[in-house]
Amino acid sequence: MADQEAKLDAAIRSFQEQAAKAAELKDKIAGLRGSARNADGSVTVTVAPSGALLGLQLSPKAMNRTHTALQQDILTAIREATQQAAAAMQQTVQPILGDRAEQFKEAFNAHVEPLGPSTPPPAESLAGPASPVQQQPVRTQRPSRPAPSDDEDFGGPILRRDS
Repeated sequence: MADQEAKLDAAIRSFQEQAAKAAELKDKIAGLRGSARNADGSVTVTVAPSGALLGLQLSPKAMNRTHTALQQDILTAIREATQQAAAAMQQTVQPILGDRAEQFKEAFNAHVEPLGPSTPPPAESLAGPASPVQQQPVRTQRPSRPAPSDDEDFGGPILRRDS
């Protein structure tokens, strides 16, 4: 009986330690961010370790670029910020998870897909602004209302009392 109690106590302690590590890891991961800028600083992005875009700032200088160059600068900055966040994540989980850090990394990134093409598509392949289509409003006739009868007060039996 004492042997079973000792095993149970050990299992409970192990669970409590794992729960404490999980809570510590959760708190540390919640604050992780990655940030990056393009070469001239006109594009700045902030991402979560998952790669989710949390912030995008464009300076007025960014608006002087072509749309494809701006797109490329944004995507490049997102990639760099994501790599930075992933490195911070690895540094955070390694001391806590030890041998399981690689397993955690694989599970965390299992759903992540690559972000867009690494080079911009040729400008000719991009659709330009569509010409506005002129649509005429559709006019429908409303059904005609029946003429009110003299014995109806304000259009119906709602206000009438039957005696």
